Amino acid sequence: MAQKSIYDTDGDGIVTEKEISLQERIFELEAKESKSETQKRMARVAMWSMIIFTIVLFTPLMSDSRVSALGDLLGLFYIAQASIVGAYMGFTSWMSKK
Repeated sequence: MAQKSIYDTDGDGIVTEKEISLQERIFELEAKESKSETQKRMARVAMWSMIIFTIVLFTPLMSDSRVSALGDLLGLFYIAQASIVGAYMGFTSWMSKK
């Protein structure tokens, strides 16, 4: 029995140019969707990490001296995480206008 091709969408055993272009378009859209979901997940993790880290800083788990010692590092952390979230929001907005 012949192996069915993924490009043969109507199942007639003949692969046409239209079927090939349709399947390539589907692959392209799936790749874009996967990339978009990954970017969304990355932005959510960045946002939640800032929220959770801020909550931890205000609990008794972190002493004032330790927070003061890590001050410069904390600033860089927040800038980096906010940049990820901002870039995601900006590129999402930009892409929706295209």
